[in-house]
Amino acid sequence: MGKLRELETITRIVIHCSDTPNGRPDTIEDIDRWHGERNPPFKRDMSINPGWQPQLKHIGYHYVIETNGAVRVGRPLCETGAHVAGHNHDTIGICMVGRDAYSFEQWASLQRLIADLNDEFQQYFPVIGHCELQPEKPCPGFNVSVLVDGIPNDKVLEWQ
Repeated sequence: MGKLRELETITRIVIHCSDTPNGRPDTIEDIDRWHGERNPPFKRDMSINPGWQPQLKHIGYHYVIETNGAVRVGRPLCETGAHVAGHNHDTIGICMVGRDAYSFEQWASLQRLIADLNDEFQQYFPVIGHCELQPEKPCPGFNVSVLVDGIPNDKVLEWQ
C-alpha cells in the first residue's frame, strides 16, 4: 500500500522496464492491471490524493513511458511507489515499456522527464537502474549511466 511522503525525502530516480516484447504498445492501464494481478497485488492508497488518476488503483510507478514516447503519470509523487523493494520511500519510479530496446521517442521522453523533474525540484537527482538496487533483476535492460552521454545507439528500436 502506498504511503504519504514528503517530497523532500526523494533522493533519486529509478528506471525500470516493463519486461514485455520490444515495440509492443502496452499502456499504463495494462501495467496497472498486471500490478493488480500480483499476489499480493500492489495497492495504492487512494485517500492520499483521491482525485489523482482514480482509474489506476494498482500502478507501482510514478511514470510510464509508452512506445510512442507518451509520458503517462501513475502514482502522485507524494505517494511512495511500489517498484523497488526497500527503496520506495525515497525514489521516483519510471518505467519504459519494452525489455531492452526502446523507440527514439521513448529515449527523448525519458531524458526530458528527468530534466523536468530536476528543474521542478531544483536539484539534481541521481538516476539508477532497478538492477543497481536489486542485482538479480535485469531491468531496465540497459546501463543507465549511459544516459549521461545520450541515447545508446544499440538500444534504439530498428522497427521505427
